[in-house]
Amino acid sequence: MIPPLRTELLRRVQRVPLFAELDRADLAGLLDGAALLRLPHRHTLFRPDQSADTLHIVLDGHVELSRQTGGRRSVVEVAGLDALLGDEAVFGDGRHGTGARVLAGATVLAIPAGPFRTRLAERPDLMRQLLATMSLRLRGMLRQIAELKLKTTAQRLGGFLLTLTADDDGPARLRLPYDKRLVAEQLGMQPESLSRALTRLEAVGVTAADDGCLEVEDLVRLRAFCAEEDDA
Repeated sequence: MIPPLRTELLRRVQRVPLFAELDRADLAGLLDGAALLRLPHRHTLFRPDQSADTLHIVLDGHVELSRQTGGRRSVVEVAGLDALLGDEAVFGDGRHGTGARVLAGATVLAIPAGPFRTRLAERPDLMRQLLATMSLRLRGMLRQIAELKLKTTAQRLGGFLLTLTADDDGPARLRLPYDKRLVAEQLGMQPESLSRALTRLEAVGVTAADDGCLEVEDLVRLRAFCAEEDDA
């Protein structure tokens, strides 16, 4: 399935937090039977309550994760580069708790869950290593959720903008990776709240350009605003 790109793919997959501590030989065994998939806009990877027979790693593009709540579909997360999808189902009850749909095209690595689980059953040491990594990830996610609850909508949006650049300081010109409605849902706010948050960020040097990009005058200033504990 992937021999011509095996070395390159192994390097890419080692960037996924769950697999970062595995050596290349063990990782290659877990990827046995994996296939590269280039998927179009709105392609459905899986639906809620569907049997989890594949793990997916996002190598390019974005995938929307959503669930139905009270008859309404809500976005749980928009997964991007190096995100691992389906691990909670594969390691849990075997059924997906969310649906996953491709946004504007994506490249994913599909890993068959059956051989993956078999290899882990044969190597308890690998299973313990992955479980330890998953535990650390979970604690980190819980900490992030707790911190987000203390932030204003403008701070949440500012924090999201900071993830769109690798620069630490200076000015930046950013483009939202998907439409504002999805950004709002991902950040737990209504679209109109997102618009108000953008207006509030003007006070710390974030402005909208004519081409739809956002210009940040000073990333350090924006980061300081997002870290404030008492935002009057």
